[in-house]
Amino acid sequence: MGDSPGARHWLAEAAHLARRARRTMLAVARAADDEDLPEAEIPRLRMELADAGRDCRAAVERVMDLHGTGGFAAANPLQRFWRDVSVGSRHPHLNPYLGIENYGTALAG
Repeated sequence: MGDSPGARHWLAEAAHLARRARRTMLAVARAADDEDLPEAEIPRLRMELADAGRDCRAAVERVMDLHGTGGFAAANPLQRFWRDVSVGSRHPHLNPYLGIENYGTALAG
């Protein structure tokens, strides 16, 4: 796979998405620790957290695409990781639709 431009592209994309998700989550955590955080900032931070969850899921999807159908075998640790990220990223606090809706409400209000 290392000789395949397409595979290298997907690997680079997965790595980029994972790093971006990590940076976003750490930035949200730092902002949330701020004692002077304005209440109006919370919807924006939740939207950013939802974006990080979406990036995590997309990164894992790229890795699964690279691995092929064997990655979905029940005994494969990659399948369990994919399932955990897929389920966890659907938590209401990571739901991009709710994040955008709440952020839009905050902006309009």
